[in-house]
Amino acid sequence: MLDSNPSVIQFGPAGQRNVPLILFHDGGGTTMSYHYLGDLNRTVYGIHDPRFIHGRPWRDGIPEMARTYANLVRSVVPRGQVILGGWSLGGYLALETAKVLESADEHSHCIEIIGIIMLDSPYPNRVPNPPNTRLQPNRPFLEKTCPPELSMLVTRSMKRVGQMIDKWSIPSWWEDNGIQPPPIFLLRCTQMVPVQNSDASMTSSDYSSDTSNESEERVIVAVDRFRAHRLLGWELYHDTEFIKAVFDVPGHHFNLFAKENRDTTTMQLKQACKMLELPYYNNRQISRTQ
Repeated sequence: MLDSNPSVIQFGPAGQRNVPLILFHDGGGTTMSYHYLGDLNRTVYGIHDPRFIHGRPWRDGIPEMARTYANLVRSVVPRGQVILGGWSLGGYLALETAKVLESADEHSHCIEIIGIIMLDSPYPNRVPNPPNTRLQPNRPFLEKTCPPELSMLVTRSMKRVGQMIDKWSIPSWWEDNGIQPPPIFLLRCTQMVPVQNSDASMTSSDYSSDTSNESEERVIVAVDRFRAHRLLGWELYHDTEFIKAVFDVPGHHFNLFAKENRDTTTMQLKQACKMLELPYYNNRQISRTQ
């Protein structure tokens, strides 16, 4: 799955012209999770971290990754419409790569990004923790059959990515190039990641309404900091119009592709792609400085 980059996750039906979807890798560096998705009725590409094996750092962080990934996008979709997306870190990479592809100083604007789909990518900027709450670091949920070498590489990647996210400034279309971002959809997991001595089925509404002992410290996984927020904290970035639609998916952040959840995840992702192809969302006017 790390041979070609981008790789083909699935081919669309012969003769159909549905807009292709490009999914960027998660914090683990691979696109393996996307191979569990069902039929999305379009060609789907995956972009993995080309430095996953040797671990050479991205010194300029996520912006440097996006500049490289923009060229990878062009290699499979040199012109025409495309949807960008990704799970967790992949959602951030989709945002940053879209900004690169649409920036005013680009010489070629043959690609039209009709939308971005973030799969449970919470607002990344640091804010004070919720009251009486301690954050547990994110950790990969790996299959028991995962080879130890792969487990080591994924864990290393997640640690490196965490440092890059801490230093990342979210791209701003409004101030930097005077245009609106593409329509952004969010797939939001409804449950929280289980921690030790916690209920694995605890939902975001349970967390927001539990006031049985407000003085007792709660422990949550860092990715669930904004789980009780409908927009996963993105209302703090610009305004509520930044996210155009939210699709709930079952499970928590690390098992939305698990056997019991993948059908619904596929259905919601498929619906999000179909909606982005509608004229209502697909009529954005982009003015660039020449």
